[in-house]
Amino acid sequence: MSKIAHVDVYPTAVGMKEVFNIGTGFVGDTGSAGDHVFVKITTDDGYIGWGEQRALPSWSYETTESITTTIRHYITPILLGRDPLNLNEIHHAIYEALKPAVSNGHPFAKAAVDIALHDLSGHILGVPLHTLFGGKRHDALPLCYALSIDTPEIMGLKAKALAPCSCFKVKVAGNPAEDEERLRAVHEAMPYAKLWIDANQSYTPSNALELLKRVSDIREIYCMEQPVASQDWFGMKRVRDDASIPIAIDEGCFTYFDLAKIARLECADAVVLKVCKSGGLAECLKSVHVAEANSLELLGSGLTEAGIGFIASVHLFSTLDLVLPAELNAPAFLETLAVSGIEIRDHIVTVPDAPGLGVTPDEDYIKANLLKIAAS
Repeated sequence: MSKIAHVDVYPTAVGMKEVFNIGTGFVGDTGSAGDHVFVKITTDDGYIGWGEQRALPSWSYETTESITTTIRHYITPILLGRDPLNLNEIHHAIYEALKPAVSNGHPFAKAAVDIALHDLSGHILGVPLHTLFGGKRHDALPLCYALSIDTPEIMGLKAKALAPCSCFKVKVAGNPAEDEERLRAVHEAMPYAKLWIDANQSYTPSNALELLKRVSDIREIYCMEQPVASQDWFGMKRVRDDASIPIAIDEGCFTYFDLAKIARLECADAVVLKVCKSGGLAECLKSVHVAEANSLELLGSGLTEAGIGFIASVHLFSTLDLVLPAELNAPAFLETLAVSGIEIRDHIVTVPDAPGLGVTPDEDYIKANLLKIAAS
């Protein structure tokens, strides 16, 4: 029986090839690499599992430093010596040690470890990650890419350059008149593409409804995501009650407990699934069950994770029926996925069938680009 023998944590700078701005602020650009935390778990008999998460404090509270030290000093002692296949026992121990406050505690750190544990389990059992969740429903997933906040002209040009991508998450900034121009420019550039508005909390309820009225003639707009502040569930309900398109919740919903309350409040039509905010793959799947039981539509997304986080989401989303292509941005924004083995053609990713994640991490790149915190 395998036992966990080593846990290595690598906070790493992964370069970006495009500027990326969202409603809550700056994400990165060609001169500012993103902070990614990679986790490598090794058993006493030589099996290895990899996990990863992107640190983005402007989106959620965890920092590169907090993710790294949480894993090193609090989660690693729990893992050492345990059977990696006993995920229920491990998750219970981690959640006992790192209690959530109201919603979720240290979800990004937990998610990186959870992905590594599932990758490790897949290698030990000789099965792909999706098999651990009952098997894939889809052999390939079409991708949706986000369009960074910019001038309407540039956003339209970037959308056109990503053809034949058939769905775009259009980032907006909270000004109805300016955001209308952005949406119209993207629609004119790609008239048959589905559009998914993402406000990233930048709107008030009244202004969000004004924007939706301004663009009501663009039939390709499918939904609007997180128009108001994450904690403003009643504001979400105000928008949802008067909106003509589905309203999706993201930053306002980290766990299946959150989603149960949201369903009771009737403040969303859809939920955006993210492995990072859920605290891992297993916890994300719990939100799926709550959503389906309450007739909430499923949207899949990420936080511009590199290849390990990216492909982990692909495995999970392949077992679901999402209403739009999965918005996983790494291929569009990162200079490298820091893995080999990912197959993407015409913005459609093949779901791997090799054991675990089915990809090979670029360990040389990860170690060559360590951040200074690695010495802590």
